[in-house]
Amino acid sequence: MALREIFDRRYAGSYDADFLRTAVADAVRAYRGEYPGLLRCDALYHDLRHALETALTMARLLDGYATIHAPNDAAGIDGDLALFGIVLALFHDIGLLRRDAEAHLWGPALTPVHEERGIEFMEAYLSGTALAALVGECRLIMATKPAYKMPTSWSATERTLASLLATADLVSQTSDRYYLEKCRDFLFLEFSSFGLAGKLDSPFPDRKALLEKTPEFFDGVLRERLDVEFQGVRRYLRVHMAGDDPWQDSMQRNVSYLRTLLKNDELDQLRRRPKSNSGEPVQAGFLRNGVQTNA
Repeated sequence: MALREIFDRRYAGSYDADFLRTAVADAVRAYRGEYPGLLRCDALYHDLRHALETALTMARLLDGYATIHAPNDAAGIDGDLALFGIVLALFHDIGLLRRDAEAHLWGPALTPVHEERGIEFMEAYLSGTALAALVGECRLIMATKPAYKMPTSWSATERTLASLLATADLVSQTSDRYYLEKCRDFLFLEFSSFGLAGKLDSPFPDRKALLEKTPEFFDGVLRERLDVEFQGVRRYLRVHMAGDDPWQDSMQRNVSYLRTLLKNDELDQLRRRPKSNSGEPVQAGFLRNGVQTNA
């Protein structure tokens, strides 16, 4: 398993390898609808693939971070805290999964409150595990909420771990080679479920409007979040890759291509048809060779 390979190299003997495997399995079960109290994931964009890719990106960020800040250094992240970060990455969108009594809802309609729901789930999930002492830190999931500002009361370590988590969330999405089509086909529908899209008076009245505003998102919100609010921790991906950053390259290709299509009024050239894999079996690359499909 790619996660295990990274953790064995960086945190051998200082993290619970069995719990890492259990957490991955539980996340897969939850998205399939096989976890007690939760219904199968019905989100198209925030699906199982996204959860797994966020976790893998988080592991690579942690690996780069540990190259610069050894786990036993003052600024280091030890094995338990790194494992905690991976578990948060796996479950950061778990609040979008409906509970047993919510079968009448569409999961994406829970988007405005899904981070808070995720914290509630994680506090219960971790309470009986080796990471029980970190239950109070589940609030770090809030950093993945759009426009959320991390409180000044958070410690430097909390800010760093939250920044790594939120960066993994954003980078894994925007570097996906199907990102533009997923925005058009999936994210637009999810936004429509809670009034952010699909209406004349909404920010994105149609799919074209969503794509037209995406370059502005890259230049403004995304850059500010990654490089300011999240302290530029995405640089640790380059450290992990020994100088290369295929995620940044892919992000740049996506937005550059979109700008060209918009300039030439050729959005119809977006011909890929992405498939959501909510509830589908775990991807082989994630478990065997660590090849990230969006890098």
